[in-house]
Amino acid sequence: MKKILFPTDFSETAQNAFAYAVRLAEGLDTRVDVVNIYHLPLNDAGRVPPDYIERMLNEKKQSVEQHLREFISGHSQKNIGELRAEYGIFVYQELIDMAENEDYSLIVMGTKGERNAIEKMMGSVTTHTMMHAPCPVLAIPESVEYNPIGHIAYATDFEPSDEHAVEQLMEFAGKLGAAIHFVHIDTKAVAGSVEDYVMVENYPFPFTDFSVVGSHSVTDGLDEFVRKNKIDVLALFIPNRRLWERLFHASFTKQMAFHSKVPLLVFRE
Repeated sequence: MKKILFPTDFSETAQNAFAYAVRLAEGLDTRVDVVNIYHLPLNDAGRVPPDYIERMLNEKKQSVEQHLREFISGHSQKNIGELRAEYGIFVYQELIDMAENEDYSLIVMGTKGERNAIEKMMGSVTTHTMMHAPCPVLAIPESVEYNPIGHIAYATDFEPSDEHAVEQLMEFAGKLGAAIHFVHIDTKAVAGSVEDYVMVENYPFPFTDFSVVGSHSVTDGLDEFVRKNKIDVLALFIPNRRLWERLFHASFTKQMAFHSKVPLLVFRE
């Protein structure tokens, strides 16, 4: 793994997620770069002469750089890389472009369990990033503290289309010495049917174990599996399929991002 990108808004949620990211970077033997995407409030920019805009931006950048230095204080500096204050209007798009253009292997972000009215309407930075980032995104719930990752659950339909995601997950798990548990949630409550085993039979990857869990909802089934098996990270794959399928997966992923009690690792096709 080359490097991790960690965006921060300097909140308590971000502080908690950063502590997780630093420990994860140690385990992966990589570095974590910290970035804050800043901009000028439109009302401030609109009532000053153009000559002062550049000065305001410079002052804002210096302020953000100071906040970044304060943000990382108290953490081991060994695996902390660059501190970046970057100007941008749409935070998630800046993060996506940065990850793509600068070859980041993973984005780690904090997420809160409840969303405000704007986030409910527009979607959060975290979920927008998850849906469009060129690399995997790991969302850390605000109450989760880092523990060595020993067990990762991978929610799957056992379809060959997630080949690249599984390869990336195996590399991630291998560096951490973690076991991968493949799990399929059967909302028809027909766990262990012949069709399920046919799917597994055609699956192109070896695995130590898989489970087919019967549940009335995917979210509840995954919750139960995570709790019973002491899962440290839940991994999902977002396939690039037809529009209605993408919308289903987008909605489900957003739901899990704010509902999951463990870190959520999302892969895209």
